[in-house]
Amino acid sequence: MLNQQALCTPSEASKLEKDGSYPSGHTAVGWGWALVLSEISPEQTNAIVARGLAFGESRNACNAHWHSDVVQGKTVAAATVARLHSEATFRADLAAARAELLAVRSKGLKPTRDCAAEAAALAVQPSLAQ
Repeated sequence: MLNQQALCTPSEASKLEKDGSYPSGHTAVGWGWALVLSEISPEQTNAIVARGLAFGESRNACNAHWHSDVVQGKTVAAATVARLHSEATFRADLAAARAELLAVRSKGLKPTRDCAAEAAALAVQPSLAQ
């Protein structure tokens, strides 16, 4: 809000003006899920991590956060996921999720949506040149 640049979500401007930005909670959630989902489906790690990173970076692109907010959001997520691994319940849930995914895959079901447009959007890298 301080840089007076446009937001992707102008309807949230009044809320953002009164809210702290550090760290980015959206980034923490997106990166945390990316870390967990990549453990459940390791063969899809590259795509999952790309989406998790893009989710966080969208907070910069949309002018909702400073870069440091996004960086620290990823740090919070990594620390949280690392901490969760010390919990037997989390590890059991992770194993159950892996088993559930394997069961679904064994049925030979096809995805119900086409992710080509999302993958194409993620392939576009922002220019760092100013």
